[in-house]
Amino acid sequence: MSQIINKYKSMSVTRRSLLWLTFAQILQRAISFITVPLFTRLLSTAEYGTVNVYMSWESIAFYVVTLAISYGGFNNGMVKYPGDKEGYTSSVVGLIILMGGIWFGICLFVAPDLEQLTGLAPAIIFLMLLQVIMQALYDVWTVRRKFDFDYRKVVAVSVLYVALTPTLGVIFVLTFADKVFGRILSFVIATAAVGLVGFVAVMKHSHKLVCLKYWKFTLLFNIPLLPHYLSQVILSSADRIIISAICSASDAGIYSIAYSAGMILTVFVSALTSTLTPWVYRRLGEKRYKDINRVTFMMSGMLAVLIFMLDALAPEIVAILAPSEYMSAANLIPVVAAANFFIFMYSACANVEFYYLKNKFAMIASLIAALLNIGLNLLLIPRLGYQVAGYTTLACYILLGWGHFLFAQRTGKQRSGTQIFNTRAFFMISIAVVTCSVVFALLYDLPFVRYAIVVAVIVVVIYRRDELTSYYHKLKKN
Repeated sequence: MSQIINKYKSMSVTRRSLLWLTFAQILQRAISFITVPLFTRLLSTAEYGTVNVYMSWESIAFYVVTLAISYGGFNNGMVKYPGDKEGYTSSVVGLIILMGGIWFGICLFVAPDLEQLTGLAPAIIFLMLLQVIMQALYDVWTVRRKFDFDYRKVVAVSVLYVALTPTLGVIFVLTFADKVFGRILSFVIATAAVGLVGFVAVMKHSHKLVCLKYWKFTLLFNIPLLPHYLSQVILSSADRIIISAICSASDAGIYSIAYSAGMILTVFVSALTSTLTPWVYRRLGEKRYKDINRVTFMMSGMLAVLIFMLDALAPEIVAILAPSEYMSAANLIPVVAAANFFIFMYSACANVEFYYLKNKFAMIASLIAALLNIGLNLLLIPRLGYQVAGYTTLACYILLGWGHFLFAQRTGKQRSGTQIFNTRAFFMISIAVVTCSVVFALLYDLPFVRYAIVVAVIVVVIYRRDELTSYYHKLKKN
């Protein structure tokens, strides 16, 4: 323990900041996942589905209302205006408030149309707008603090948010007659609390809410990226909205459990990506392309093992997360889980594209995948039921992952004279992940067969471990 403490004390501020901010991010996602069993038992499947539909619309509204200026545009503004970071920060806050006010005015006139589009009451829509604005204010303050490596304040406020959201959720669900409204209100109040903290903190350093030069830079930077941002969130959220509209809120609730469980590995994917990105940039600069292929393939193999474990335990996971009404969600977990592999694949390949300044393909590929996902869901869900949404999601992520893979290979060939990754190796592991996931999805009604397959795989791996290890290393090197 003393060695660990001494090592921590010897860390640079940058490393400490990265460590604690990663911890805060994982804690937030972990608490969100851990509290799922609580709310699936406090809410009916229809109520749980309605809450998740609200969350899907809220994630879309965030990009529409704020143009996501608290992300890419703000980061670049910090670099472009190093002499007036506080003034730039407060001006972005002013721009967010202005855009929020404009959207409040718009919603006053088109509230009935929005209600018909979303299925949400006008009061819920206005609460959503408030949550979106306060989330953006909190994000701006968080990014500003990260630039100065002031991780203590960020972690403290993150813990406050993590504690408030489920606590208020339980209290409101138990006390409100309308449980859905109570759960949504808990999101809004918790977000408003941290957003207010961020706003007050920013205003302490600068009152420059209006600066047309800063506004122009931020808007011109972010508006072209909006299709990419929107495509990403639509790809991950549209299925629940469509299921609720075509099937029922109850079906949307069951699908949400499958999606939450299947996508729990995004925490691992995010950690892999954040670790891999700066390392890949350095290796590309040093022209050490085989190192990139070797490490990326090794990480993809680790992810494939985790997906296999999730596939094998899907029914048990659902039994923990939710009551028996949700058990049909187990059949979708492996299909959704397989999408994590292609999300990682997309992220890893995007590093190569962004390093060589080939950014446009990311927007085009994301837009095509999102539109295809919507089209397939609208076409197939009425005919085959809500379960098909899991397969359309996987298909679109396969398209996105392999589209970026092939484009990254082409970019690498043009710029460096060689392809960065081993196409054969990634193709084989992709086939293995998809096949394993689809097979497991068909076997949950036959538990003994499932257990027999798991035991057989373990026995084969142990018995043939030397051959498998040798073949794995050969694929990494080629």
